[in-house]
Amino acid sequence: MALIRRAAAADLDAVLAIEGSWKTTPHWSRRQFEAELKSPRSIFVVAEADLAVLAYAAAWVVVDEAQVLSVAVHPGALRRGLARKTLNGLLDEALKSGCRKATLEVSETNEGARRLYESMGFAAVGKRPGFYPDGTAAILMDKVL
Repeated sequence: MALIRRAAAADLDAVLAIEGSWKTTPHWSRRQFEAELKSPRSIFVVAEADLAVLAYAAAWVVVDEAQVLSVAVHPGALRRGLARKTLNGLLDEALKSGCRKATLEVSETNEGARRLYESMGFAAVGKRPGFYPDGTAAILMDKVL
């Protein structure tokens, strides 16, 4: 059973290990994660189990909207429901912060993530061609909280 909690500076090595384990680009730097910890508009949570950080998610609060920036799970902890649980924890924190809607972008080639988001009530509302550095388009999705 994973505990979802706000991220702390002590979590950054584990978060960076998760971030670096995926071949996606661009990767966030330690400095970017540190900025998220300090920003009053940021929501940054981790999933912890057996004293290990296994997933994280981050969002910005923009007025009454949570803009989901990143969701990632350690490759050794896949298929345990951690992405769903971590994102739900992030959205719970967004609601507490006054958000009424959540938005995100997902690569059109990341079918697993798209299925997860759809199963959680996100709907495709647009597309950004060439959004990612490799030229892949982003599918824009949103959800009423």
